[in-house]
Amino acid sequence: MIKEDKEFFESLVGDLNEGMGLSYNSFCCDQAILIAEFLRTKEKILEFHKMEDFDEQKKLVPGLDDGHSGNTFGMSCRLAIAYLPRIREKRIDEVIGQ
Repeated sequence: MIKEDKEFFESLVGDLNEGMGLSYNSFCCDQAILIAEFLRTKEKILEFHKMEDFDEQKKLVPGLDDGHSGNTFGMSCRLAIAYLPRIREKRIDEVIGQ
């Protein structure tokens, strides 16, 4: 996770060292970025979250970690939805050459 992404997530949830701790929170944030990058819309993320077959979910989001609990998966999906505008910002930066 790059510094700007960390700052973005901390603006949502506070210090990543707090609550469940840095390892847990960073895992959720990293997985959120992955989910957002592959699915790209709120509707697709919500549908993905409701799926009952983890193997099918992993096909939609290659790199999805096998170590998810229900809590980390749910948090990652919620954070992925919040992260969607950052995906769009990154694409705009790439188009204009930043």
